[in-house]
Amino acid sequence: MHPSLPPIIYDTSPTALGISAVLGVLFIYTLVKMLGLGNDNQFIVEGRTVVITGGSEGMGKAVACQLAEKGANVVIVARTLQKLDEALEAVKGCAVTNSTSGSKQRFHRISADLTKPEECERIMTEVTEWNDGMPPDIVWCCAGYCTPGYFIETPMQTLKDQMDTVYWTAANTAHAILKKWLVPINPSHQRPLPRRHLIFTCSTLAFVPIAGYAPYSPAKAAMRSLSDTLNQEIEVYNGSRASKERARATPADVKIHTVFPMGILSPGFDNEQQIKPALTKQLESADKPQTPKEVAKIAIQAIERGEYLITTMFVGNMMKGAALGPSPRNSWFRDTFTGWLSNLVFLQVVPDLRRQAFNWGQKNGVPASSSA
Repeated sequence: MHPSLPPIIYDTSPTALGISAVLGVLFIYTLVKMLGLGNDNQFIVEGRTVVITGGSEGMGKAVACQLAEKGANVVIVARTLQKLDEALEAVKGCAVTNSTSGSKQRFHRISADLTKPEECERIMTEVTEWNDGMPPDIVWCCAGYCTPGYFIETPMQTLKDQMDTVYWTAANTAHAILKKWLVPINPSHQRPLPRRHLIFTCSTLAFVPIAGYAPYSPAKAAMRSLSDTLNQEIEVYNGSRASKERARATPADVKIHTVFPMGILSPGFDNEQQIKPALTKQLESADKPQTPKEVAKIAIQAIERGEYLITTMFVGNMMKGAALGPSPRNSWFRDTFTGWLSNLVFLQVVPDLRRQAFNWGQKNGVPASSSA
């Protein structure tokens, strides 16, 4: 050591080592993203068949158009035939003119009531026949609408209808397609197929409920729970394909994804605004509604990266971080850091929501239609 230089002292305390480790991981993570490493597209749709429920308008229609632009064969499902026919023409207009696979894209529409399990089974059977005997490769559940209101102001039938149109349309669809996808085969009799994708469209209200959404948010919370459960259960079937024996295995891996948008500008959103309690509008002032195209684009890009729980804006990501719990992470580092930050932020947010509700009642009294 040179006599004129002070000795170098290394801080090896646990705190210093921990900070160094975090900074190191952050540096490596940033470098990987800058270099584009690990960014292989995990959601290639060209030449594959996609079923989109709720595909006649809003986010469902936007998803259908954008996947058509990427070369997918698209089947849209909804109740109203007129809306379906109009949407189908728009989707056809997005078709790729020069497909690298050389095959011509195909498009179809099916009118069905997804609250009925037998209708969902009919859809998957019809699509399988239309798709040359093969079930669809991708199913994206976008069906459902929101009827906001205070819990005791909402008729019981409306509460049941919300569970039917939000949760059960997705659960029925998932049940019908998984029964098609998870039929065991002898792998020696069939070539391996590309990974299949089941995608739910949920809401950030499944993470952080807001007063005035009592008819709607419980159904979305149920959908999130179903997604987390299937995310585990599906590994039983994926694991069958890794067996050395492989006497009985499913023909393709399956991956589950769930998208959690906030407000989406659409005819359904306009209807919500007309009946939504004024307090609810005040509490969700941080929610700046996005267009269906924006939400669809962000969601598709996240699925291409292989993400599981997908939010479409910063506020939604913070809401997810505060409620992530045992759900699988897209990135252990990013989601853990967001979770720490979100939990600190929501120490103030949740009391503030309750305080605003209290002050609203203090100023305005109970809703006008409540019993005295």
